[in-house]
Amino acid sequence: MGANDGPVHVTRNGGKKWSNVTPKGLPPGGRVDSVEPSPHKPGKAYIAVLRYQLGDWKPYIYRTTNYGRKWTLLTDGKNGIPADYPTRVVREDPDREGLLFAGTEFGLFVSFDDGKSWEPFQQNLPVTPVTDIKVHRKDLAVSTMGRGFWVMDDISPLHQWERTVGKSSADLFQPRDSYRYRARGTRRGTVPEYPSPGVIIDYILIEEPGGEITIKIRDSSGETIRTFSSAGPESGERSTTAMGTGFTMRTGTTPLKKSAGTHRFRWDMRHAGAWDENPSRAFRNGPMAAPGKFTVTMSVDGKPKRQSFELLADPRIAKSGVTQADLEAQEKLALELRDLLTRAKKLAAEEDSPKDALVTAGGPYPQPMLIDQIRYLASMIDQADHRPGRDAYERYEELKKQLEILYK
Repeated sequence: MGANDGPVHVTRNGGKKWSNVTPKGLPPGGRVDSVEPSPHKPGKAYIAVLRYQLGDWKPYIYRTTNYGRKWTLLTDGKNGIPADYPTRVVREDPDREGLLFAGTEFGLFVSFDDGKSWEPFQQNLPVTPVTDIKVHRKDLAVSTMGRGFWVMDDISPLHQWERTVGKSSADLFQPRDSYRYRARGTRRGTVPEYPSPGVIIDYILIEEPGGEITIKIRDSSGETIRTFSSAGPESGERSTTAMGTGFTMRTGTTPLKKSAGTHRFRWDMRHAGAWDENPSRAFRNGPMAAPGKFTVTMSVDGKPKRQSFELLADPRIAKSGVTQADLEAQEKLALELRDLLTRAKKLAAEEDSPKDALVTAGGPYPQPMLIDQIRYLASMIDQADHRPGRDAYERYEELKKQLEILYK
């Protein structure tokens, strides 16, 4: 327990007896802003002490491994955190011992070696006092004096940092298992800002490669679900809503970055969409993949790096009775509709195609033709997690027969 005027006490019998274990080298009168018991070892703990109100701007972070009998100062002003950066909070990562996060008066710092050295970890965080830190389910949440809350999604690459970085010219971090859920992210800059659902894929390049970078997502059977490339067209994610149905369609992706450094890519948990003669619209908004085990392969200059992860079912839908078999049936029908839409669009692109039957006519009240009808059915199936009803299968067969007649 830390006091507002300097002392630190410990109890080992549920509060019946307290012992003063204040670090001997700590000047008196400071505010013990945080006490962090290690989640990894009994007797190990950290404290952060703030003394700038007393005119002392030095950082004070201490560590003990024996219930406070001996303390080690982790901030001497020369090992990463500047000598005039007062410290407010320190936390140890619950999944990786010795990975520490420190909140100072001027931002965030990280240590990979239990406080022997520190590095700035500001990223896009404003320069502001960091008042508290919480690592929750491998996400890093911080609060600031500006009454702002910030979350860094998925810090699992930090758990792999020392055994990955520097071992080769390019590497792929192990992705975190992710829940498969349906939600729409907010635009960047909005408050609060919510990312779109997806599997985060992090990779590092020591130097920019001369050739193309590709990332392939494969399911447990080895079938390729999606392929991304550094040579892909630049197109940010966007949402469009059909006027007639109200269904929202998410489209777009961002090509892989190949500059030196660490990069983050988000797979939207979807297959490739239908073909389109316009390259900027081709293969967008595909069916959502069913839960299961997947492999991600990154190829740089022809050298592959592989990792595996699992796409987990949304626990809320299981409570409502939706099963894995239901989701697999939904995925199968959605893929059949995607392929049907591809065939229809390719037929419409031919010079002598029966366009009147395939493409929506003009006018204020256009008659939905075959392509729009296929797209409508695909959108209806994709709106929620469920086993498609009998009418969906019957409608699919009707549309399939109509397209086969046009091919003849």
